Amino acid sequence: MKLQKTVLFVLSLLLSQSLFAHSKAFTPEFVDTLVAPYLQVQTQLAGDDLAQSQAAAREFSAALTSAPKTDDAKATVTALSGSAQVIASADDIATARTAFLALSGELKGLIEHVGTTGKTDVFVVTCPMAFAGKGGNWLQADTKVLNPYYGSMMLHCGSVNSQIAKKAQ
Repeated sequence: MKLQKTVLFVLSLLLSQSLFAHSKAFTPEFVDTLVAPYLQVQTQLAGDDLAQSQAAAREFSAALTSAPKTDDAKATVTALSGSAQVIASADDIATARTAFLALSGELKGLIEHVGTTGKTDVFVVTCPMAFAGKGGNWLQADTKVLNPYYGSMMLHCGSVNSQIAKKAQ
């Protein structure tokens, strides 16, 4: 539990430093490379599958290797990478879910700032009960709530808040 709180604190610091500092060097095409593995992490956490969540987090990390190498992109890449690495190496699903909260916040900000190319819909979903009632957001590709923070315990707990990317027709 102490490790989880430490991880959450560090990830929160990284997130707060980069939330509004998304580089103009990021492109919608680059953001697209992150969306698919992120959605896999979300789906696998909702399915209570730590091993597959970790595999998807490693794919997410691999996609980050093509990130812009500019100084102003560094904070965002560091935050995304740190969260993905915690998920990929988590000893338990609770730790992975805590890191996923930070990953979700950072990717949400990046999508809102940079956008996507329209390959998929992206919705912001919230579970008000997650993290001891503090709540937690995540992103998913449709409006059928699949809660990554509770998995099968409360799979459909949450509500869709908004759509931040729309699939091109």
